[in-house]
This record gives sequence, structure tokens and C-alpha cells, in this order.
Amino acid sequence: MDKHFDYLGKEINVGDNVVFVQLRYRNFMKGTIKKITPHTVLIEHEKTNVSSTETKQHPSQVIKI
Repeated sequence: MDKHFDYLGKEINVGDNVVFVQLRYRNFMKGTIKKITPHTVLIEHEKTNVSSTETKQHPSQVIKI
């Protein structure tokens, strides 16, 4: 399995808590990595104003906290 790294160069794994920018908005959100694919991470988070509880981002678009 390939390693994936966040914006700051820290290795990320399933279960890690991350900060990311909400899609189509300028809001920061916190979530937990649920799944990692070769090109994206699936982040589980609180419900948003568009009723989503999961978001896909490129690994370089998240910051591990």
C-alpha cells in the first residue's frame, strides 16, 4: 500500500483527524479519514448545509491534526 501525505508532509492514515476546506465554500471543517484510495481520501464529518456527511479530497488538501 502506498503512503499518503497531507499538505504539511505528514503521513495520513484511516482514522486520522484532519482539517479541510468545505467544497464550494471557504469554511474550515474537521473530520476523520474513513477511506484512502490512490488519489483521494474520504472524510467523514458533521452534517453540512448541503446535507453531506462525507467529502472526498486529494490528500494534499487536508491537514492532519
